[in-house]
Amino acid sequence: MSVIPDYAQRDAWLLRPETPVAAADVFYLIPTEYHQGKEPPVCEIDNPTVRALGMRHLQHKASAFFPAGNVYAPMYRQANVPCLMSTDRRHREAMIDGPIASCAAAFTYYMKHLNGGRPFILAGHSQGALMAKILLGTVFKKHPEYHERLIAAYIIGFGVTPEDLARDPHLHMAQRADDTDVIISYNTEAPGITARNITLPEGSLCINPVSWRTDTTKAPASQSHGSHLVRYDGKGRLCGAEDRPHFADAAIDPDRGVVVCTTADPKDFRVAGEEAPYFPRGVLHTGDLPLYYYDIQKNALDRTRAWMKQHGDLK
Repeated sequence: MSVIPDYAQRDAWLLRPETPVAAADVFYLIPTEYHQGKEPPVCEIDNPTVRALGMRHLQHKASAFFPAGNVYAPMYRQANVPCLMSTDRRHREAMIDGPIASCAAAFTYYMKHLNGGRPFILAGHSQGALMAKILLGTVFKKHPEYHERLIAAYIIGFGVTPEDLARDPHLHMAQRADDTDVIISYNTEAPGITARNITLPEGSLCINPVSWRTDTTKAPASQSHGSHLVRYDGKGRLCGAEDRPHFADAAIDPDRGVVVCTTADPKDFRVAGEEAPYFPRGVLHTGDLPLYYYDIQKNALDRTRAWMKQHGDLK
Protein backbone atom coordinates (compact mmCIF):
# COMPACT_ATOMS: atom_id res chain seq x y z
CA MET A 1 0.00 0.00 0.00
CA SER A 2 1.36 3.43 -0.95
CA VAL A 3 1.74 6.20 1.58
CA ILE A 4 -1.09 8.74 1.63
CA PRO A 5 0.22 12.25 0.91
CA ASP A 6 0.81 14.53 3.89
CA TYR A 7 -1.50 17.47 3.28
CA ALA A 8 0.11 19.45 6.07
CA GLN A 9 2.91 20.02 3.54
CA ARG A 10 2.39 22.90 1.11
CA ASP A 11 3.87 20.95 -1.80
CA ALA A 12 0.91 18.56 -1.52
CA TRP A 13 -1.27 21.39 -2.85
CA LEU A 14 -1.48 22.98 -6.27
CA LEU A 15 -3.24 25.98 -4.75
CA ARG A 16 -3.44 26.86 -1.08
CA PRO A 17 -3.66 30.49 0.04
CA GLU A 18 -1.21 31.71 2.64
CA THR A 19 -3.92 33.83 4.24
CA PRO A 20 -7.56 33.39 3.22
CA VAL A 21 -9.21 36.73 2.50
CA ALA A 22 -12.67 35.80 1.17
CA ALA A 23 -15.69 34.85 3.27
CA ALA A 24 -16.08 31.53 1.40
CA ASP A 25 -13.83 28.80 0.00
CA VAL A 26 -13.62 26.65 -3.10
CA PHE A 27 -12.22 23.12 -2.72
CA TYR A 28 -11.35 21.98 -6.24
CA LEU A 29 -10.25 18.60 -7.64
CA ILE A 30 -8.52 18.62 -11.04
CA PRO A 31 -9.43 16.18 -13.86
CA THR A 32 -7.28 13.35 -15.20
CA GLU A 33 -3.89 14.69 -16.22
CA TYR A 34 -2.00 11.42 -15.82
CA HIS A 35 -1.56 9.88 -19.28
CA GLN A 36 1.58 7.76 -18.89
CA GLY A 37 0.47 4.53 -20.55
CA LYS A 38 -0.99 1.71 -18.50
CA GLU A 39 1.70 1.33 -15.84
CA PRO A 40 1.88 2.35 -13.13
CA PRO A 41 -1.89 2.86 -12.94
CA VAL A 42 -1.65 5.63 -10.33
CA CYS A 43 0.80 8.54 -10.19
CA GLU A 44 2.54 10.11 -7.21
CA ILE A 45 1.85 13.72 -6.27
CA ASP A 46 5.34 14.86 -7.28
CA ASN A 47 4.75 13.92 -10.94
CA PRO A 48 5.93 17.09 -12.73
CA THR A 49 3.82 16.62 -15.86
CA VAL A 50 0.60 16.06 -13.93
CA ARG A 51 1.34 19.06 -11.73
CA ALA A 52 2.01 21.31 -14.74
CA LEU A 53 -1.13 20.17 -16.58
CA GLY A 54 -3.14 20.51 -13.38
CA MET A 55 -2.00 24.11 -13.01
CA ARG A 56 -2.94 24.75 -16.63
CA HIS A 57 -6.43 23.41 -15.98
CA LEU A 58 -6.78 25.59 -12.89
CA GLN A 59 -5.69 28.68 -14.80
CA HIS A 60 -7.88 28.28 -17.87
CA LYS A 61 -10.92 26.27 -16.75
CA ALA A 62 -11.36 25.93 -12.98
CA SER A 63 -10.68 29.66 -12.68
CA ALA A 64 -14.39 30.13 -13.36
CA PHE A 65 -14.87 29.36 -9.66
CA PHE A 66 -12.09 31.56 -8.33
CA PRO A 67 -14.12 34.77 -7.76
CA ALA A 68 -16.37 32.83 -5.36
CA GLY A 69 -13.74 32.32 -2.67
CA ASN A 70 -10.35 31.19 -1.42
CA VAL A 71 -9.22 28.28 -3.61
CA TYR A 72 -7.79 25.05 -2.21
CA ALA A 73 -6.72 22.55 -4.87
CA PRO A 74 -4.85 19.47 -3.66
CA MET A 75 -2.49 17.42 -5.78
CA TYR A 76 -3.84 13.88 -5.47
CA ARG A 77 -2.64 10.49 -6.66
CA GLN A 78 -4.47 10.29 -9.97
CA ALA A 79 -5.41 7.14 -11.83
CA ASN A 80 -4.88 6.92 -15.58
CA VAL A 81 -7.87 6.23 -17.83
CA PRO A 82 -7.18 2.48 -18.28
CA CYS A 83 -7.23 2.13 -14.50
CA LEU A 84 -10.40 4.19 -14.20
CA MET A 85 -12.10 1.98 -16.78
CA SER A 86 -10.87 -1.37 -15.52
CA THR A 87 -12.83 -3.88 -13.48
CA ASP A 88 -9.66 -5.77 -12.61
CA ARG A 89 -9.22 -6.26 -8.86
CA ARG A 90 -5.70 -4.83 -8.89
CA HIS A 91 -6.91 -1.66 -10.57
CA ARG A 92 -9.87 -1.35 -8.20
CA GLU A 93 -7.44 -1.57 -5.29
CA ALA A 94 -5.21 1.02 -6.97
CA MET A 95 -8.21 3.35 -7.22
CA ILE A 96 -9.01 2.98 -3.53
CA ASP A 97 -5.38 3.29 -2.48
CA GLY A 98 -4.64 6.16 -4.88
CA PRO A 99 -7.14 8.88 -5.84
CA ILE A 100 -9.91 7.93 -3.41
CA ALA A 101 -7.65 7.75 -0.34
CA SER A 102 -5.66 10.85 -1.20
CA CYS A 103 -8.71 13.00 -2.01
CA ALA A 104 -10.35 11.92 1.25
CA ALA A 105 -7.15 12.77 3.14
CA ALA A 106 -6.88 16.18 1.43
CA PHE A 107 -10.48 17.12 2.11
CA THR A 108 -10.36 15.89 5.71
CA TYR A 109 -7.21 17.94 6.33
CA TYR A 110 -8.84 20.96 4.71
CA MET A 111 -11.94 20.74 6.90
CA LYS A 112 -9.94 20.25 10.10
CA HIS A 113 -7.10 22.70 9.57
CA LEU A 114 -7.80 25.15 6.72
CA ASN A 115 -11.54 25.80 6.41
CA GLY A 116 -11.90 27.84 9.57
CA GLY A 117 -15.69 27.52 9.65
CA ARG A 118 -16.26 29.22 6.29
CA PRO A 119 -18.92 28.07 3.80
CA PHE A 120 -17.41 26.32 0.80
CA ILE A 121 -17.99 25.13 -2.73
CA LEU A 122 -16.89 21.57 -3.56
CA ALA A 123 -16.04 21.28 -7.26
CA GLY A 124 -14.23 19.10 -9.76
CA HIS A 125 -14.19 18.02 -13.37
CA SER A 126 -13.98 14.51 -14.86
CA GLN A 127 -11.91 12.32 -12.49
CA GLY A 128 -12.01 15.25 -10.08
CA ALA A 129 -15.82 15.26 -10.30
CA LEU A 130 -15.90 11.52 -9.66
CA MET A 131 -13.71 12.03 -6.59
CA ALA A 132 -15.97 14.85 -5.38
CA LYS A 133 -18.98 12.56 -5.81
CA ILE A 134 -17.22 9.87 -3.80
CA LEU A 135 -16.44 12.41 -1.07
CA LEU A 136 -20.14 13.23 -0.86
CA GLY A 137 -20.94 9.53 -0.47
CA THR A 138 -18.23 8.76 2.09
CA VAL A 139 -16.68 11.62 4.07
CA PHE A 140 -19.85 13.71 4.03
CA LYS A 141 -21.90 10.70 5.04
CA LYS A 142 -19.69 10.26 8.10
CA HIS A 143 -19.82 14.00 8.78
CA PRO A 144 -23.31 15.21 7.82
CA GLU A 145 -22.53 18.47 9.62
CA TYR A 146 -20.36 19.40 6.63
CA HIS A 147 -23.58 19.99 4.71
CA GLU A 148 -24.24 22.96 7.00
CA ARG A 149 -21.36 24.80 5.29
CA LEU A 150 -21.73 23.38 1.77
CA ILE A 151 -22.74 26.12 -0.65
CA ALA A 152 -22.99 23.63 -3.52
CA ALA A 153 -21.16 20.69 -5.09
CA TYR A 154 -20.31 21.17 -8.77
CA ILE A 155 -19.89 17.61 -10.09
CA ILE A 156 -19.15 18.55 -13.70
CA GLY A 157 -18.11 16.07 -16.35
CA PHE A 158 -19.20 12.96 -14.45
CA GLY A 159 -22.80 11.86 -14.04
CA VAL A 160 -24.81 11.67 -10.83
CA THR A 161 -27.64 9.13 -10.72
CA PRO A 162 -30.75 8.58 -8.59
CA GLU A 163 -28.90 5.61 -7.08
CA ASP A 164 -26.15 7.96 -5.89
CA LEU A 165 -28.72 10.21 -4.23
CA ALA A 166 -30.59 7.32 -2.62
CA ARG A 167 -27.51 6.35 -0.60
CA ASP A 168 -27.68 9.51 1.50
CA PRO A 169 -30.78 11.57 2.33
CA HIS A 170 -28.63 14.72 2.54
CA LEU A 171 -27.90 14.65 -1.22
CA HIS A 172 -30.14 16.65 -3.55
CA MET A 173 -29.80 17.86 -7.13
CA ALA A 174 -30.09 21.59 -7.81
CA GLN A 175 -33.43 22.73 -9.20
CA ARG A 176 -32.76 26.42 -9.79
CA ALA A 177 -29.99 29.03 -9.91
CA ASP A 178 -29.75 29.83 -6.20
CA ASP A 179 -30.54 26.75 -4.10
CA THR A 180 -27.74 25.66 -1.76
CA ASP A 181 -26.40 22.42 -0.29
CA VAL A 182 -27.18 20.86 -3.67
CA ILE A 183 -25.39 19.06 -6.49
CA ILE A 184 -24.88 20.72 -9.87
CA SER A 185 -23.97 18.17 -12.54
CA TYR A 186 -23.93 17.89 -16.31
CA ASN A 187 -22.01 16.39 -19.24
CA THR A 188 -21.92 18.22 -22.59
CA GLU A 189 -22.42 16.63 -26.01
CA ALA A 190 -23.14 17.65 -29.57
CA PRO A 191 -26.56 16.70 -30.99
CA GLY A 192 -27.33 13.11 -31.93
CA ILE A 193 -24.56 11.31 -30.04
CA THR A 194 -25.26 7.63 -29.40
CA ALA A 195 -21.71 6.39 -28.74
CA ARG A 196 -20.67 5.44 -25.25
CA ASN A 197 -19.66 8.29 -22.95
CA ILE A 198 -17.47 6.90 -20.16
CA THR A 199 -18.34 9.78 -17.83
CA LEU A 200 -22.08 9.15 -18.15
CA PRO A 201 -23.54 6.43 -15.90
CA GLU A 202 -26.96 5.21 -16.97
CA GLY A 203 -29.70 7.42 -15.58
CA SER A 204 -27.50 10.48 -15.09
CA LEU A 205 -29.28 13.63 -13.96
CA CYS A 206 -28.31 17.13 -15.07
CA ILE A 207 -29.11 20.81 -14.96
CA ASN A 208 -28.97 23.35 -17.78
CA PRO A 209 -25.87 25.53 -17.13
CA VAL A 210 -27.36 28.55 -18.90
CA SER A 211 -30.93 28.65 -17.54
CA TRP A 212 -30.21 26.65 -14.36
CA ARG A 213 -33.41 24.71 -14.91
CA THR A 214 -33.95 20.96 -15.13
CA ASP A 215 -36.65 20.93 -17.83
CA THR A 216 -36.06 20.45 -21.56
CA THR A 217 -36.54 24.09 -22.57
CA LYS A 218 -33.62 25.16 -24.72
CA ALA A 219 -31.55 28.10 -23.50
CA PRO A 220 -30.33 30.00 -26.58
CA ALA A 221 -26.76 31.23 -26.81
CA SER A 222 -28.04 34.79 -26.41
CA GLN A 223 -28.86 33.96 -22.77
CA SER A 224 -25.38 32.64 -21.98
CA HIS A 225 -22.94 34.88 -20.14
CA GLY A 226 -20.16 33.59 -22.36
CA SER A 227 -17.51 30.98 -23.01
CA HIS A 228 -13.78 30.95 -22.34
CA LEU A 229 -12.46 28.70 -25.09
CA VAL A 230 -9.05 27.09 -24.73
CA ARG A 231 -7.28 26.09 -27.94
CA TYR A 232 -4.87 23.15 -28.32
CA ASP A 233 -2.95 21.77 -31.27
CA GLY A 234 -3.15 18.16 -32.53
CA LYS A 235 -0.72 17.04 -29.84
CA GLY A 236 -2.67 18.63 -27.01
CA ARG A 237 -0.37 21.62 -26.61
CA LEU A 238 -1.95 24.88 -25.49
CA CYS A 239 -2.26 27.43 -28.29
CA GLY A 240 -4.24 30.12 -26.52
CA ALA A 241 -7.63 31.11 -25.13
CA GLU A 242 -10.38 33.53 -26.05
CA ASP A 243 -13.61 34.81 -24.58
CA ARG A 244 -16.72 34.32 -26.72
CA PRO A 245 -19.80 36.16 -25.43
CA HIS A 246 -23.15 34.46 -26.01
CA PHE A 247 -21.49 31.49 -27.72
CA ALA A 248 -22.99 28.30 -26.29
CA ASP A 249 -26.61 27.24 -26.22
CA ALA A 250 -27.83 24.45 -23.95
CA ALA A 251 -30.73 21.99 -23.84
CA ILE A 252 -31.19 18.91 -21.67
CA ASP A 253 -31.68 15.56 -23.40
CA PRO A 254 -33.48 13.65 -20.60
CA ASP A 255 -33.16 10.29 -22.29
CA ARG A 256 -29.37 10.50 -22.59
CA GLY A 257 -28.94 12.57 -19.41
CA VAL A 258 -26.74 15.23 -21.00
CA VAL A 259 -26.68 18.88 -21.96
CA VAL A 260 -26.69 19.26 -25.74
CA CYS A 261 -24.81 22.18 -27.29
CA THR A 262 -25.54 22.84 -30.97
CA THR A 263 -23.25 25.86 -31.38
CA ALA A 264 -19.92 24.15 -30.61
CA ASP A 265 -17.87 22.55 -33.38
CA PRO A 266 -16.99 19.02 -32.14
CA LYS A 267 -13.56 19.13 -33.75
CA ASP A 268 -12.63 22.02 -31.45
CA PHE A 269 -13.22 19.80 -28.42
CA ARG A 270 -11.59 16.58 -29.53
CA VAL A 271 -9.51 14.73 -26.96
CA ALA A 272 -5.91 14.16 -27.99
CA GLY A 273 -3.43 11.44 -27.03
CA GLU A 274 -4.10 8.24 -25.10
CA GLU A 275 -7.52 9.39 -23.87
CA ALA A 276 -8.83 9.90 -27.42
CA PRO A 277 -10.34 6.40 -27.93
CA TYR A 278 -12.43 6.83 -24.80
CA PHE A 279 -14.06 10.08 -26.01
CA PRO A 280 -15.68 9.74 -29.45
CA ARG A 281 -16.27 12.78 -31.63
CA GLY A 282 -19.18 14.81 -30.36
CA VAL A 283 -18.61 14.08 -26.68
CA LEU A 284 -17.67 17.63 -25.66
CA HIS A 285 -15.95 16.57 -22.45
CA THR A 286 -13.14 19.12 -22.73
CA GLY A 287 -15.77 21.83 -23.22
CA ASP A 288 -17.82 21.17 -20.09
CA LEU A 289 -16.28 24.12 -18.26
CA PRO A 290 -15.06 26.38 -21.12
CA LEU A 291 -18.38 26.45 -22.98
CA TYR A 292 -20.25 27.70 -19.91
CA TYR A 293 -17.34 29.40 -18.14
CA TYR A 294 -19.00 32.73 -17.37
CA ASP A 295 -22.34 31.09 -16.59
CA ILE A 296 -20.58 28.97 -13.96
CA GLN A 297 -18.68 31.98 -12.67
CA LYS A 298 -21.89 33.96 -12.11
CA ASN A 299 -23.73 30.97 -10.69
CA ALA A 300 -21.00 30.17 -8.16
CA LEU A 301 -21.16 33.78 -6.97
CA ASP A 302 -24.97 33.74 -6.91
CA ARG A 303 -25.09 30.57 -4.84
CA THR A 304 -22.44 31.90 -2.47
CA ARG A 305 -24.43 35.10 -1.95
CA ALA A 306 -27.60 33.06 -1.47
CA TRP A 307 -25.91 30.95 1.21
CA MET A 308 -24.66 34.07 3.00
CA LYS A 309 -28.10 35.65 2.87
CA GLN A 310 -29.79 32.51 4.20
CA HIS A 311 -27.38 32.36 7.10
CA GLY A 312 -27.44 36.07 7.91
CA ASP A 313 -23.81 36.58 6.90
CA LEU A 314 -24.27 38.79 3.85
CA LYS A 315 -21.96 41.78 4.20
